[in-house]
Formats: sequence, C-alpha cells, structure tokens
Amino acid sequence: MFDPEGGPCLRKRITGCGAGTEYVAVTPDGELYPCHQFVGMQEWKLGTLETGILRDDLQKSFLGCNVCTKETCQNCWAKYYCSGGCMANAVLYGGALNQPHEISCHLMRKRFECAIGVYAAEQNE
Repeated sequence: MFDPEGGPCLRKRITGCGAGTEYVAVTPDGELYPCHQFVGMQEWKLGTLETGILRDDLQKSFLGCNVCTKETCQNCWAKYYCSGGCMANAVLYGGALNQPHEISCHLMRKRFECAIGVYAAEQNE
C-alpha cells in the first residue's frame, strides 16, 4: 500500500525518473544533460564537466516534476505505479516536462489492468 507520509520508496513512487536529479548524461565532449534522450538538445543542456551544472532553473524543474504536480496525473488511478512516466517522452511527444505522453499513459494503464486481471485469475484458481 502507498504511504503518503513517507517511506524509503516515496520519491520513486511519485517521480519514477531520476533525470537531471539522480543522474545526468555525459557526452564525449563533456556536456551534461538530464538523461541520454536529451543529448544534443541545447535547450536542455545543464552544463559541462568543466563548469558543472549551470542551469539550476532546469534542474529545479526536474526536481519539481512528479505525479502531484502533473495535472493529468493527479486523478489517475495508476499514478503511483507508473510514477509519471518518462520525462524525455513527455518533452519529445507531449511538448512539456509536466505533460505526460498520452499514448504512454494509456499503454501503462492497460498493462496494469492486464496484470491485475492475471493476478485476480490466479487467486481464483
């Protein structure tokens, strides 16, 4: 059961993705990006190995991005299972960091529905 008061997995349950916060992608030239899917997109460049992270604003955007701040996630029954999905897909296909990719959301809910159905069927055997 999800414990909104905390617990060791709370952060993972609401964010899922550690892009720009728990890890970064480093290019052969030493450029830093939130994850490998953002590499080459200059507007998402955090800094370089030489300078460190220069885009605190961008890093804060990733820190604040979770199922509680994503409007479309707030009323979704699967939000604590998918954890808001991939942030790169949100940007590449949804257009914004806080706008999850609609098709990915639909597929994820279907996967969970199927998993719940299989589990229920096994319990009835």
